[in-house]
Amino acid sequence: MTVTTKFSKLEAEALDPIIATMARYAADPNPNKMDVSIGVYKAADGSSFMFPSVKMAKEIYNKVEPGHNYTTMSGLPEFIPVAQQTVFGDKIAGEGKLATIQTISGTGSLHMAMLILRSAGYTNFAVGTPAWSNYIPMAQHIGCTTSTYKYYDEETKTIDFESVVCAIEEASPKTVFILQTCCHNPTGADLSKNQWKTIRDLTINKDCMVLFDIAYQGFASGDKDEDAWPIRYFYEAGMEFVVCQSFSKNLGLYGERAGALHVVVQDKDSLPIVHSNMVKNFREECSFGPAYGARIVSTVGSTPEIKKVWDQDVAGVAERMVTMRRRILDTLTKLETPGKWDHVIRQTGLFWFSGLTKEQTERMISEYHIYLTQNGRVNVAGLNDANLDQFCKALDAVVRSS
Repeated sequence: MTVTTKFSKLEAEALDPIIATMARYAADPNPNKMDVSIGVYKAADGSSFMFPSVKMAKEIYNKVEPGHNYTTMSGLPEFIPVAQQTVFGDKIAGEGKLATIQTISGTGSLHMAMLILRSAGYTNFAVGTPAWSNYIPMAQHIGCTTSTYKYYDEETKTIDFESVVCAIEEASPKTVFILQTCCHNPTGADLSKNQWKTIRDLTINKDCMVLFDIAYQGFASGDKDEDAWPIRYFYEAGMEFVVCQSFSKNLGLYGERAGALHVVVQDKDSLPIVHSNMVKNFREECSFGPAYGARIVSTVGSTPEIKKVWDQDVAGVAERMVTMRRRILDTLTKLETPGKWDHVIRQTGLFWFSGLTKEQTERMISEYHIYLTQNGRVNVAGLNDANLDQFCKALDAVVRSS
């Protein structure tokens, strides 16, 4: 019997490369397999990590049953000021120039940002490469154009800042530059303050827009305020821009999808107009923001004693990742692994852009059961006392025989 379908015009889509790697890992029966692919912070023993601040917030949450009613189309009301204060600080958050809505984490924030920017006439999105793989498909999905420029030089393993400057100088009007504030994904190579100053000077009088993607606030320096410095610096110059914020990483709320979109509007009369458009866009896709994760964030950020613990949590995460980077370098140095590896300690955040080729990465997976992404990105938080030597010896063997 032949079965027909009205969906016959559809073709199967390939799995996202990271999801495909995760699927391979899940299907691997090897008891010593190792996952350093997906961007999830893990505890020093390799287990899933709950931030102590989140645990404290959940204890409060569980004592006061909030019910299951809708939030609002802007999001949970008590979440909004916490999100604003986390990125901008109390002073800027109180000046009344921020149009903010709750979003479905960072991805949802980026989508909402692209929609509002498209409505404002900004329809080309410039992406430095290598980049998070979803930027370009998301922009193209809503009918916008994209362009790329070289952000990272894989030979020198540093930012190609000359290329960044050239891209801004030559950008066509109404171009949006997507810039990661800290802990660059996938390269771990962050712009310096002097480089941010140059970018601000180049964009301040140009008909372009800066979109800040801040998904790892606090994981670079261990200080959330320090990691948000570029955003506050641009604000103090009187610029208008957008910020896409996620709490997935810096509170470990991956599955709760807590995020926010902030649009800086210098003209206060225009702010309610901008906000109404943001709300309209969210209404047409989601209607109301999910409450649970937003309540955790608002409880952490509005309870002084828990907020202090959160600061300590983030500082501890950043310190552990710095320690793991140093240990990777020390181990590869002792093994006399061919090549230069000091870029591991120059990079910041969850990810080490190792420089392994696609072929070497495949050998790490197929021969040594160590799962990293195809571009050689390693989640350093997936390494610990029990598996660091295993990882480094496998990398050494693969590099030597290439």
